[in-house]
Amino acid sequence: MIRLRHIQKALLELLKRKYPTYKVYFDNVEKSNVPYFYVEMFVHSGVGDCTYFDRTVQIDIAFRTMEDKQGRIKRAELYDMSDGLECLIRPGFAVDDRYITINDFEHTFMDEVLHFIFNLEFTDAFTDEEIGFVRGEVAQTLSLRLNGINLKENEHGE
Repeated sequence: MIRLRHIQKALLELLKRKYPTYKVYFDNVEKSNVPYFYVEMFVHSGVGDCTYFDRTVQIDIAFRTMEDKQGRIKRAELYDMSDGLECLIRPGFAVDDRYITINDFEHTFMDEVLHFIFNLEFTDAFTDEEIGFVRGEVAQTLSLRLNGINLKENEHGE
Protein backbone atom coordinates (compact mmCIF):
# COMPACT_ATOMS: atom_id res chain seq x y z
CA MET A 1 0.00 0.00 0.00
CA ILE A 2 1.31 3.43 -0.90
CA ARG A 3 1.07 5.58 2.21
CA LEU A 4 0.25 9.30 1.95
CA ARG A 5 3.30 10.20 4.02
CA HIS A 6 5.46 8.37 1.44
CA ILE A 7 3.90 10.46 -1.33
CA GLN A 8 4.67 13.60 0.69
CA LYS A 9 8.26 12.47 1.22
CA ALA A 10 8.75 11.74 -2.50
CA LEU A 11 7.33 15.17 -3.42
CA LEU A 12 9.51 16.90 -0.86
CA GLU A 13 12.67 15.18 -2.11
CA LEU A 14 11.84 15.96 -5.74
CA LEU A 15 11.11 19.65 -5.10
CA LYS A 16 14.08 20.18 -2.76
CA ARG A 17 16.46 18.54 -5.24
CA LYS A 18 15.37 20.89 -8.05
CA TYR A 19 14.69 24.01 -5.93
CA PRO A 20 16.92 23.71 -2.84
CA THR A 21 16.52 27.32 -1.67
CA TYR A 22 12.70 27.28 -1.71
CA LYS A 23 10.58 26.26 1.27
CA VAL A 24 8.12 23.35 0.91
CA TYR A 25 5.09 23.20 3.21
CA PHE A 26 2.51 20.45 3.70
CA ASP A 27 0.91 21.92 6.80
CA ASN A 28 0.80 25.49 8.03
CA VAL A 29 2.61 28.07 5.91
CA GLU A 30 5.00 30.30 7.79
CA LYS A 31 5.84 33.78 6.57
CA SER A 32 8.69 33.37 4.16
CA ASN A 33 11.13 35.76 2.55
CA VAL A 34 11.89 33.25 -0.22
CA PRO A 35 9.59 31.67 -2.81
CA TYR A 36 7.77 28.63 -1.47
CA PHE A 37 5.60 25.64 -2.38
CA TYR A 38 2.50 24.62 -0.47
CA VAL A 39 1.33 21.08 -1.27
CA GLU A 40 -2.16 19.74 -0.66
CA MET A 41 -3.40 16.22 -1.33
CA PHE A 42 -7.01 15.16 -1.86
CA VAL A 43 -7.67 11.42 -1.67
CA HIS A 44 -10.41 9.33 -3.25
CA SER A 45 -10.53 5.56 -2.75
CA GLY A 46 -12.87 3.48 -4.88
CA VAL A 47 -14.46 0.14 -4.18
CA GLY A 48 -12.39 -2.85 -5.13
CA ASP A 49 -12.36 -6.41 -3.90
CA CYS A 50 -11.08 -7.86 -0.62
CA THR A 51 -7.43 -7.37 -1.67
CA TYR A 52 -7.22 -4.44 -4.11
CA PHE A 53 -8.88 -1.04 -4.48
CA ASP A 54 -8.58 1.91 -6.85
CA ARG A 55 -7.12 5.14 -5.56
CA THR A 56 -6.81 8.68 -6.84
CA VAL A 57 -4.63 11.18 -5.02
CA GLN A 58 -4.95 14.69 -6.42
CA ILE A 59 -1.83 16.76 -5.81
CA ASP A 60 -2.07 20.56 -5.80
CA ILE A 61 1.32 22.24 -5.65
CA ALA A 62 0.77 25.93 -5.00
CA PHE A 63 3.76 28.15 -5.76
CA ARG A 64 4.17 31.68 -4.46
CA THR A 65 7.05 33.81 -5.67
CA MET A 66 8.51 36.92 -4.07
CA GLU A 67 6.90 40.33 -4.36
CA ASP A 68 9.03 43.22 -5.55
CA LYS A 69 9.42 46.43 -3.51
CA GLN A 70 6.12 47.74 -4.86
CA GLY A 71 4.31 44.53 -3.79
CA ARG A 72 3.95 43.19 -7.33
CA ILE A 73 4.47 39.64 -8.58
CA LYS A 74 6.21 38.87 -11.87
CA ARG A 75 3.79 36.59 -13.66
CA ALA A 76 6.60 35.43 -15.95
CA GLU A 77 8.13 33.65 -12.93
CA LEU A 78 4.86 31.80 -12.38
CA TYR A 79 4.74 30.69 -16.02
CA ASP A 80 8.37 29.56 -15.88
CA MET A 81 7.72 27.60 -12.69
CA SER A 82 4.63 26.02 -14.24
CA ASP A 83 6.68 24.75 -17.18
CA GLY A 84 9.49 23.68 -14.85
CA LEU A 85 7.19 21.62 -12.61
CA GLU A 86 5.65 19.85 -15.58
CA CYS A 87 9.10 18.93 -16.93
CA LEU A 88 10.16 17.78 -13.46
CA ILE A 89 7.21 15.45 -12.94
CA ARG A 90 6.28 14.36 -16.48
CA PRO A 91 5.78 11.55 -17.56
CA GLY A 92 5.37 9.98 -14.15
CA PHE A 93 6.00 10.05 -10.44
CA ALA A 94 8.02 7.57 -8.37
CA VAL A 95 6.90 6.59 -4.87
CA ASP A 96 8.79 3.86 -3.05
CA ASP A 97 9.00 0.96 -5.52
CA ARG A 98 6.11 2.19 -7.70
CA TYR A 99 6.11 4.46 -10.76
CA ILE A 100 2.78 6.12 -11.59
CA THR A 101 2.18 7.56 -15.06
CA ILE A 102 0.44 10.93 -14.99
CA ASN A 103 -2.02 11.54 -17.81
CA ASP A 104 -2.99 15.19 -17.29
CA PHE A 105 -1.63 18.34 -15.68
CA GLU A 106 -3.59 21.47 -14.83
CA HIS A 107 -1.92 24.88 -14.54
CA THR A 108 -4.08 27.50 -12.80
CA PHE A 109 -3.13 31.03 -11.76
CA MET A 110 -5.28 32.52 -8.98
CA ASP A 111 -4.49 35.59 -6.88
CA GLU A 112 -0.90 35.60 -8.13
CA VAL A 113 -0.37 32.00 -7.02
CA LEU A 114 0.38 29.12 -9.39
CA HIS A 115 -1.62 25.94 -8.75
CA PHE A 116 0.01 23.00 -10.48
CA ILE A 117 -2.45 20.10 -10.22
CA PHE A 118 -2.22 16.45 -11.24
CA ASN A 119 -3.69 13.11 -10.22
CA LEU A 120 -1.92 9.96 -9.13
CA GLU A 121 -4.27 7.17 -10.23
CA PHE A 122 -3.37 3.63 -9.23
CA THR A 123 -4.61 0.33 -7.89
CA ASP A 124 -3.43 -0.37 -4.39
CA ALA A 125 -3.49 -3.34 -2.05
CA PHE A 126 -4.77 -3.53 1.46
CA THR A 127 -2.13 -4.30 4.06
CA ASP A 128 -1.99 -7.75 5.61
CA GLU A 129 -3.40 -6.36 8.85
CA GLU A 130 -6.36 -4.80 7.03
CA ILE A 131 -7.36 -8.01 5.29
CA GLY A 132 -6.54 -10.27 8.23
CA PHE A 133 -4.18 -12.80 6.64
CA VAL A 134 -0.64 -13.06 5.39
CA ARG A 135 -0.29 -12.98 1.60
CA GLY A 136 1.74 -15.74 0.04
CA GLU A 137 0.82 -18.34 2.61
CA VAL A 138 1.35 -21.81 1.11
CA ALA A 139 -1.46 -24.34 1.13
CA GLN A 140 -0.64 -27.34 3.31
CA THR A 141 -3.04 -29.80 1.67
CA LEU A 142 -4.35 -29.94 -1.86
CA SER A 143 -7.43 -32.00 -2.66
CA LEU A 144 -8.93 -32.58 -6.09
CA ARG A 145 -11.99 -34.49 -7.16
CA LEU A 146 -11.92 -35.57 -10.82
CA ASN A 147 -14.76 -37.56 -12.41
CA GLY A 148 -15.93 -38.75 -9.01
CA ILE A 149 -12.48 -39.91 -7.91
CA ASN A 150 -10.82 -38.16 -4.98
CA LEU A 151 -7.21 -37.30 -5.72
CA LYS A 152 -5.12 -36.17 -2.78
CA GLU A 153 -1.46 -35.30 -2.76
CA ASN A 154 0.23 -37.20 0.02
CA GLU A 155 2.88 -35.86 2.35
CA HIS A 156 5.67 -36.84 -0.05
CA GLY A 157 4.24 -35.02 -3.05
CA GLU A 158 3.36 -38.33 -4.81
